[in-house]
Amino acid sequence: MSRPLQRLIPKRTSTEHHGRGLIVWVFIFVIGVLSSLLLTTLFIDLLVTKGQLSAAELAKAQKEFDVDFSSMGSDVGLWAQAVRFDDLPGWSWIPWVCHTIPLARSSQGAMSLLVGLGLILAVVLMFARSKSRNHSLESAREITTRLRKSIHRQTLRLGPSDLTGQRYHTAFKLFTDTVDEIRESITQYRWRMMRGATLLPAMILAILAIDWRLALQCLLPTAACWWVYRYERQRGAARRLLAESHAETEARFLADGLKQTRLVRGYNMEAFEESLFENHLGRFTTEDRSGRQFEQNALRLARFVVAASISVVLLLIGLKILSQTEPLPLASGVAIAIALGIIVRESASIERVFGERRSLDMAADRIYRYLDEIPEVGQAVGAKFIQPASKAIVLETVHYHNRGHEILRGIDLRIEANTQVALVSLDPLLPKAVAYLLPRFIEPSKGRVLFDGEDIAWGTLESIHAETLYVGGDDPVLSGTVLENLICGDSRISMQDAIEAAKTVHINKFISSLSLGYETVLGEHGTSIGVGEAFQLGLARAILRDPAVLIIQEPEAVLEDDLRDAIDDAYQRITQDRTVIFLPSRLSTIRRCNQVVLLHDGKVEGIGAHSELRKASEIYRHWDYITFNSFSRESRRLNSQAAKPRLKT
Repeated sequence: MSRPLQRLIPKRTSTEHHGRGLIVWVFIFVIGVLSSLLLTTLFIDLLVTKGQLSAAELAKAQKEFDVDFSSMGSDVGLWAQAVRFDDLPGWSWIPWVCHTIPLARSSQGAMSLLVGLGLILAVVLMFARSKSRNHSLESAREITTRLRKSIHRQTLRLGPSDLTGQRYHTAFKLFTDTVDEIRESITQYRWRMMRGATLLPAMILAILAIDWRLALQCLLPTAACWWVYRYERQRGAARRLLAESHAETEARFLADGLKQTRLVRGYNMEAFEESLFENHLGRFTTEDRSGRQFEQNALRLARFVVAASISVVLLLIGLKILSQTEPLPLASGVAIAIALGIIVRESASIERVFGERRSLDMAADRIYRYLDEIPEVGQAVGAKFIQPASKAIVLETVHYHNRGHEILRGIDLRIEANTQVALVSLDPLLPKAVAYLLPRFIEPSKGRVLFDGEDIAWGTLESIHAETLYVGGDDPVLSGTVLENLICGDSRISMQDAIEAAKTVHINKFISSLSLGYETVLGEHGTSIGVGEAFQLGLARAILRDPAVLIIQEPEAVLEDDLRDAIDDAYQRITQDRTVIFLPSRLSTIRRCNQVVLLHDGKVEGIGAHSELRKASEIYRHWDYITFNSFSRESRRLNSQAAKPRLKT
């Protein structure tokens, strides 16, 4: 078992509740199959003998079992099978049944008894199969629940440094599709593996116990047949795939010819193009036909080998039954044939198990590669409390690499405390990277970030996050009530505090208009709200914590006039006596800032007011034009209207 699979299904899962249940019910299922084979043998032999014994067999039975058969007449029921199978230890229980159950002493009574027991066994088999599959499914659910918890914890560790959103998409796919795939695969894998590992040896031992010489003679052609069948089927499939690959190449060439019509007609190349087309079309047809024909031939050969093997096995069993020296009872021959059929069926099931194992291994590898990623930011040993920035935030020759790409290339920047600064760039990743450095969502590859001269790399994450908050324009609402979205589990914040914060950013009126006010449930299974209202909610959430440094990434969506006015007034209130860093999407926000920092090619290109940079920097003028020209605004407005959710309660 590979290492990812060992981590996915550790040995302890076999000793847990559902692991033990799987083992127990599979064991009961196998015993039921063996018992059914025994009952089938007795049933067929009873039909053959009709409960009658020869004179020699009666004498042997009289001597062996000390039973007066003269009072029973010619029909002795299962006593006939007790005498006929007396030499085999597996049938030693039949005399006890005949002594204990009077119904077994006549052929009709024994037949009724065997049919009744068969019905009971059928119920037991169905129940045992269902229970074992359920235990396998529940065990798989426990494993996938642990996986989802691990993915959730790892995403909380890695997510803050996810500049591009790639990690989120990776985690989302792993959390949903990959884990669901693993659950289905584990369910089938463990059930089939456990069943095959017990049923195959049991069937082999059963036919060896009936007649070990005949069993070996039958197992050899059966095994050879199975190997040849698999080999031919795989060879045919491989040849078909190769032919399909060649045919696909020809099909692409034919499709490319569809783009050359102007060239063909312009140079009067119709005849030449037609000959090329016919040539490649012939190759395509030939390859496609030959691949399928080869596969069909391989399957025909495989089926012929299967038929030949079945014929050989039946011949061997028939010759043994008709033998004059040591004939095999017909019922035993039928039992051997049934057991061989079960062996072939379980062998096919085991083959599917290995297919499930390969897919499991690849899925587990994807998950554990994600879980083994080391977070970019960690708390240093002996980290100290970082005081709120009251003088200046300084970036000293900061470099930052993300997935092999250098985003920041030596940023030198000083942001005075209690000022408003806008970070802008033609590349939106640059302002975002600088903003992510301040709450230590990401760590500089080189250089330092200083709060009042203190390197925040040596500060506790708790103290930094308490005083440096990031409000994202595309942050989703939490799945919970409006009040829970504001308080976020902080017991120090009262409902009155939350209402005051909502009033500060002018969202209290909107909240009050909801069906349950502050108790209205938001999120996927609750009420949907617009981008602007979600942004206001994020501002209120941040203001409740009263941070010294507030980073605001404005939403890209174009907001309605009254909502823009409300947000502008909220800015006026919340930016007092606080360092505010904007990642702006509105011109009015840029104009309110003390200074604008233009980032380009990983460095600071210019610093100044909006009007100053428009005069001094060609790059800034270009950014200003492509961001705020009328066509860009109209496009953003239309996109916002298309994406605007309907309010649902």
